[in-house]
Amino acid sequence: MGKIRGKSAIESQRKMLNLAKEIVENISKDFPDLQEAYIFGFRARGDYLDTSDIDLILVFKGIKEMNSIDGMYIVSKYIKGNVDYIVVDEEEKERVKDKKLFWKKGVC
Repeated sequence: MGKIRGKSAIESQRKMLNLAKEIVENISKDFPDLQEAYIFGFRARGDYLDTSDIDLILVFKGIKEMNSIDGMYIVSKYIKGNVDYIVVDEEEKERVKDKKLFWKKGVC
């Protein structure tokens, strides 16, 4: 049986998803190699608290030429609020479990 969520938790989820959308859209404007963004962790699984952060996977084309730490540094200026993130290539994203597609280039 699913968990019943209170109004504050639902509002928290909406707020965090809007924040994530804003961040991803801003990154995609400056970095056309951003291919996809996923949410993972508590908020993707649905077992979050209203105080939980949101975890993003930012999938870039060609990130292998640069290490992920450098990629994280480059996009760090776009990150705000209670957001954790990782920068990966298309192959590495498959290693992360419990992820949900949030944004895709040319679709969202």
